[in-house]
Amino acid sequence: MPTDSTPDGFAFERFDVIDAGSIATTFAAKDHRSGLYVLHFTNDEAFVGYSHSVAAQFAADRVIWADIESLDFTPGTEDQLEQLTALVSQLTDLRQRPAEPTAIGDAPSAKAALPKERAKRATLLDAAVGQSRRRFWELSDHIAYPAIRSIVADYINSSIPDPANTEKYLWQISALSDAQDDTGPRRLLTLTCGGFETLRVDEIMHDDDTIELDLRINTNVPRDRTDEQLEISNETVSAGRGPYRDERVWSWSIDLGALLEEDVDVDLGIDDDTFDDLAYGLNARLMRSGNSTGAAAHNHDLAADLLAEAYRQLFEAE
Repeated sequence: MPTDSTPDGFAFERFDVIDAGSIATTFAAKDHRSGLYVLHFTNDEAFVGYSHSVAAQFAADRVIWADIESLDFTPGTEDQLEQLTALVSQLTDLRQRPAEPTAIGDAPSAKAALPKERAKRATLLDAAVGQSRRRFWELSDHIAYPAIRSIVADYINSSIPDPANTEKYLWQISALSDAQDDTGPRRLLTLTCGGFETLRVDEIMHDDDTIELDLRINTNVPRDRTDEQLEISNETVSAGRGPYRDERVWSWSIDLGALLEEDVDVDLGIDDDTFDDLAYGLNARLMRSGNSTGAAAHNHDLAADLLAEAYRQLFEAE
């Protein structure tokens, strides 16, 4: 949490809060209470405020805004708010808080937040946690998550350039979806490049309570193939021209479970290297387009776990 000073003498301590549901315990331990603060959002906007209890105010702001990326704090006074607002407005666009007031609770004291008795401590089950982190935890508890992680990590290795240094900014991944249709598939994971969906994993629950996992991947289209020649259909794979207006892509639907079975032949109709080349070609082109707009939905915990698995796969292959 580095401290930075502005030309006008404000000294800030920055807190990375993108996955945090609360800063109350940290602020209580540091004896931070009233002061000036700047919220930074994933779209580079900012909000400047003053509060008698910044930790309690952050909890209320988190309810309104899920895309808060970091918080700068300084123990200034309310009469400095106008000066700080003017300064920040010269550097970035300011976001306005909704007119409707949000109830602000009380921030705990250091004794309450960090109790001497172990039984009174906050645990992962009852502490406030950011929505993105909670979704990753829920996904990681899925019975098929190890298999999903292995396959998506292999896809990242094969088809995304410099993945560790381009995640969030040029490619994004999200866990679970905002809206769930009880009658349709449940989206478990979505990967986008340049703002375009290139991979997703859907869970289909059948009437007999069996689960089917559908892996959907978009790739480039070979120049020498017509739309009719893109049609593939067998027991484990179906493919055809994607239903997108702005991108001509080859859309694949693959039985994810079949990929894990050694005795099941997953016939793509093309060899694996060609498939990887087509996937890479689309992803690299989309990443070069400058249209990446999904940073707010990017799941940092999921990305870190997938990159760790991708590294392990490469390391073990040597």
